[in-house]
Amino acid sequence: AARMGGRCCTDRKEGGGKKPDRKSVIAGNAYESKKRAISIGYHAKGDDAERFDKAFEANDLKELVALLASQQPIESFEERMHPWAEDPRTVGALAGTQLAILASMAEKDNPRVKDDIREAGGIPPIVDFLKSDQTDRVQTAVVALSFLTAECPHNAHEVYNAGAMPFLLKHLDSEVAGMRAAAATTLRNVCMESDDFRQKFVDLGGIRGLVQQLSAAPDPALNQADVQLESILNLEDVIEREDGSVIEAYARQAVAAGAEGKLRQLAKSDDEEVRGAAEEVLEALARVK
Repeated sequence: AARMGGRCCTDRKEGGGKKPDRKSVIAGNAYESKKRAISIGYHAKGDDAERFDKAFEANDLKELVALLASQQPIESFEERMHPWAEDPRTVGALAGTQLAILASMAEKDNPRVKDDIREAGGIPPIVDFLKSDQTDRVQTAVVALSFLTAECPHNAHEVYNAGAMPFLLKHLDSEVAGMRAAAATTLRNVCMESDDFRQKFVDLGGIRGLVQQLSAAPDPALNQADVQLESILNLEDVIEREDGSVIEAYARQAVAAGAEGKLRQLAKSDDEEVRGAAEEVLEALARVK
């Protein structure tokens, strides 16, 4: 299977300084081919669909944000939008999907677009999607937030301030592997911005959720080595300071949650990066005993 997104090297401590944000390899660049097709690839009737088409063509972020509230139904899509997230069933979820696509392509198309989406008021209503009883809205939100928080500290702060953390934590044990991974990397991006955010994550039981991901069952829709590497790096980033030193209290929680046994299994992986990352975290955990 082709690897989606950049894979983060495990020797990132050598340069010192702040750890780089990572775009979830699981959320991946799944939307790339869809950018131009999305507007013509669905069937819906009504004012909001027309408003969406105009906003899409004009790249009008404020109007896309305004449409997030729409419950106007979408009848069908000509092809699946995303490898694992449900297709949008309303114009509101479609607007959220379009914002996710724009954020996912920021590096190539418009590095400022993630800030622009925040400044257009987009983050609180996307976080509100997490509270929805509509699965398509929830999944759209997790995908969008994984892109919006990558390498964008202001967005990570706003996501936290909008109250997203407890809702994202619920998805660390989702039945959908992509959901688990995208939620975990979003939480990791938020934790990296503030020791207080990280403490809140730990207080809410987040370390146990990250440890559970180390032994998640394979998902045929995803590259298993990518899933495993991302789960190891997320745990490592949360239990270590920016200089690579271990936060002992957090590392002990990881040990208590069973991280060592799971990491020993991962250290037998056929994938060199997975093996190396697992060994590195095992060494870090051994230092706190």
